[in-house]
Amino acid sequence: MRTKTRTTRAASLLLATTGLLGLTGVTAAHAAVPGGGVQPAQRGYNFALCSNGTYASEAQFTKRGNFTTFVVMPGSCTYLSLNGISSDQVVLYGFRPDGSKFKIATDTFDDADGERIRTLGTPDNNDWTTF
Repeated sequence: MRTKTRTTRAASLLLATTGLLGLTGVTAAHAAVPGGGVQPAQRGYNFALCSNGTYASEAQFTKRGNFTTFVVMPGSCTYLSLNGISSDQVVLYGFRPDGSKFKIATDTFDDADGERIRTLGTPDNNDWTTF
C-alpha cells in the first residue's frame, strides 16, 4: 500500500520553491503492512526508513534544510525519492512513549547510492541497521 498526500506534495513544493532544497527534489510515500511487518523498498525511491523497534522514528537530512521524514510508527516504513545532493548527513531520531525525542545515530546518505535504514530495539536500548 503506497500513498502520497497533498501535504507531502505541498511541503516538497514549498521547500523547493523557497530554496531550502535548492535543486533537490523530494517525493514521499508511507507504507505499513498489516500485522506490524514492513514492505521491501518501493520501486523508484532511494531512501527508506522502517521502524522495527517499539518506538516511532524519523530521519533528518542536514544538507536539505533539515528536511525531516514523516514520523514512522513501529511496524511502518516511509520511502523517499531524493536527488540533487550527494554525501548528505542523516540524523536518526526516536520518540519515547511520552513524546520526548532522542537521537539514535548519524549516518551518511548519497542519493545516487540510496539507503534503507531500519530502527530497532527500545527507547532505552535502541539501535539501527541497513537492509
